[in-house]
Amino acid sequence: MMQVRLNPVLRLAEPADLAQVARFLTPLGSELFGEASPNESPQDSYRRWKYFRNPLGEAIAGIAIADNAVVSTVAATPKRILIAGKEIVAYELSDFLTDPSYRKMGLFSQLIELVCREVESRGASLVYVRPNEMSFPILVGKLSFQEVLRMDARRFALPSHIISRKTGIPCGALRFSGVDALLKLGCIPSPDTTVVTVVPLRHFDEDIDQLWQRASAGYDFALVRDSTYLNWRFADCPTAYKIWLALRDGQSVGFLVARADQTAPVATIVDLFTQSNDTDAAGALLARGMGDLLGSGVQSINTSTLQGPQPSAAQRLLQRSFPFRRKKHLHLVFRILRPQEIALPATSRKWYFAHGDCDGV
Repeated sequence: MMQVRLNPVLRLAEPADLAQVARFLTPLGSELFGEASPNESPQDSYRRWKYFRNPLGEAIAGIAIADNAVVSTVAATPKRILIAGKEIVAYELSDFLTDPSYRKMGLFSQLIELVCREVESRGASLVYVRPNEMSFPILVGKLSFQEVLRMDARRFALPSHIISRKTGIPCGALRFSGVDALLKLGCIPSPDTTVVTVVPLRHFDEDIDQLWQRASAGYDFALVRDSTYLNWRFADCPTAYKIWLALRDGQSVGFLVARADQTAPVATIVDLFTQSNDTDAAGALLARGMGDLLGSGVQSINTSTLQGPQPSAAQRLLQRSFPFRRKKHLHLVFRILRPQEIALPATSRKWYFAHGDCDGV
């Protein structure tokens, strides 16, 4: 019997819709969410953090309702971006999901337009998103988005575990052969620890604001990384992150943020930030972070890097330390809402965009 599809009602979500939206978006979440508060599920806790606790203001969520149920969503989260020395307000689009029974009805496109109108009414200059292969052609082909940059998905994986799965040879015997040590030697930096020291961090303080002021001058495009944003994004997020801070002569010179999967021996480096030319700090952070993750039992680590002619020191080291690159690249697309106010720097200029600049990570 053919299922009858009701004509959905499209509107902006309200706080009372949070629980229903969170349940609907469960397929986009996973065990990577952190512990929930006593009265909330992990999904509720994560969405409340993302939608209502952003220091820049509440998120915008467009929803389609049919038969008193959410059947499609699009969300937008406010961010600050530095473009050619000027700070602007932008929104990141995310939480794209449509119930299979309501696909091919144009709901995704309609919700994008609904959300973008609201974003523009709040004075933002652009929206951005790192889409998947399904949403990318719709955004670029029908909804006035442009691909600005491409990103490479990269991985570092211990050979002993890969070879063991394929051959059945015990991991211990393969490790004894030295294959893991050889890859580590070739990929993980060997920094001078007398120059830069690295310590674990739980909360970003005002010293990070000074780092951002120094480092921002070296980038033509970057999300603003002050302590207020970083604490919301990583330290106070329900998702559990590991954070390391690099110090030189007692001064903060960089940080690394990673997330470890709670059910599999996999981790992801989501942000490695230093001044654009500070190879020593980036190398020390990578060495400590990767060493700690692998020492805790992680077998593979993921990250992403920008494609472009002017990689920063951090980007160069990530490219070297994560040698396995997927053939298909990731897309970064923008829709400029106020072209009279901003002009994106050329891709030949120095951009900084990290894996963690997307909230779904």
